[in-house]
Amino acid sequence: MVGFYEYLQLLEPKISNELVVTSITGVRTEWQRLKDRDGNLYGVYMASATAIALGIALALPHRRVISLDGDGSLLMSLTVLPVIAKQNPSNLIIIICDNECYEAAGELPTFTAEVSSLAGIARGAGIRNVTEVRELSEFKTAIDDAFQSNGVSFIVAKANLKHGPAHHKSLYGVENKFRFIRYIETTENLQIVRPPLVKK
Repeated sequence: MVGFYEYLQLLEPKISNELVVTSITGVRTEWQRLKDRDGNLYGVYMASATAIALGIALALPHRRVISLDGDGSLLMSLTVLPVIAKQNPSNLIIIICDNECYEAAGELPTFTAEVSSLAGIARGAGIRNVTEVRELSEFKTAIDDAFQSNGVSFIVAKANLKHGPAHHKSLYGVENKFRFIRYIETTENLQIVRPPLVKK
């Protein structure tokens, strides 16, 4: 298996005005070190990256949205998968870093290291465009197909724990949230955050 950073290196050239939502820990830092930009919402709380990406995709159906999630995070929020299957937004791509462990908890194994398949669970939930990859060539094909898909795409990238180059840029959650919102406001020509009413 290859490192998740190597998969992301194939995704990075395809990103222009897409909105990207990441899970916590390794998934977040790998993407931030590779492509830090205003259109990224980093490290939303565990088990929520894919759900938030779904909400954005439904709110902006003309805009491609990408969820970069982890196996441990998604295992905590499997109830989102039937909702995704039912809505089936063609502008949503879900990419799971399945390194088969809770990395931040000392590399404790997740169920995908033993008996469970996230690809199988997604198919069982009703998602049609599901792919599990273990090689870079397979990932490239899956990404190319996802950008042309007429429905949601769900890609499970089996990965080892090899990381990309060190990255130490800090970005606080509130700062990132407003940077992301302002990016959407600017690129969509709409107002999301309104100033508070001032009492006279």
